[in-house]
Amino acid sequence: MHEHHTTAPLAVVTGGSEGLGLAIADAFAADGADLILVARNRDKLLAAAGELGRHGTAVRTVAADLSAPDAPARIAAQVADLTDRVDTLVNNVGTAHFASLADTTADAMNTMWHLNVQVPLLLSQQLLPALLNARGNIINISSYWAHKMVAGRSSAAYSATRGALNSLTRALANELGPQGVRVNAIAPGAVHTPTYERSYLAPMTAEQRTAHDRRIEDSYPLGRLGTAHDIAAAAAYLASAQWTTGAILAVDGGLTVR
Repeated sequence: MHEHHTTAPLAVVTGGSEGLGLAIADAFAADGADLILVARNRDKLLAAAGELGRHGTAVRTVAADLSAPDAPARIAAQVADLTDRVDTLVNNVGTAHFASLADTTADAMNTMWHLNVQVPLLLSQQLLPALLNARGNIINISSYWAHKMVAGRSSAAYSATRGALNSLTRALANELGPQGVRVNAIAPGAVHTPTYERSYLAPMTAEQRTAHDRRIEDSYPLGRLGTAHDIAAAAAYLASAQWTTGAILAVDGGLTVR
C-alpha cells in the first residue's frame, strides 16, 4: 500500500499562470501543496511560480500548448519526470466562442471540443497511474453555460462542450471511485478575471458599465460577480472532501437558482 502524504500533496493545474488557475494554485500552496503549473507562456509561468513561492512549497512549471493534439501525452511525460503521484489534477484550461447557429463554424466547434472535453479526458487518462498511486482527485472547471442560457447570447456549441464536461465528470466519478479516485467539477458564474476585464469591461462606456452593473445585481441573488478567490476556495474544498465525488458544484452567487 502506498503510504499517503509522507510528503506534501502535489497538484497539477492547467492554465495555472493567471486568472482562475493561478488563484486555485495559490489556495493549494497555502494549504501546503507542491505544484506543477501547466500553461503556454513561459514568462507568465515563471512569474506565477515566483509569486506562489512565498508559500514555501515546491512550484515547478511545464510550458505546453494544450491545443496541440499530442499535448496531453507530452505533459504527462514531463510530469512523470517530476513525480509518480498526483493528488489533484485541475483541468482548468478551456475556451469559449459564442456564435449564432448560422455563424458557428466546424473549426470553432473542434477547438472548443478539443480543449474543453478531450484534453480533460486525455490528461486524466495520461495521469491516471499517478492519480491512482496517490488515491487522488480530479477537478474539472466547467461553467454555468452548461444549463443556464442568457437572452441574446447564442451559445449552442460552447454550452454543448460544458454539458459534455459535466457528464464526463459524473461518468469518471462512477468509474474511478472504486479505485479511490474522486472526480468533481466546479461550474462558476461570471468571474472578474483579467480576461473578463480585458475583453468585456475595458471597452465599455460609462453608460454601458452602469447597465452592466445593474444587470449583475438583477441576475445574481448575491448581487456581484465572482472573484478568482471564490472559485479557488471551492477547489480547495473539493480537493480535500473525501466523501464527495461526481459533484458539479455551482459557485455562482446564486445565478442558476433564478
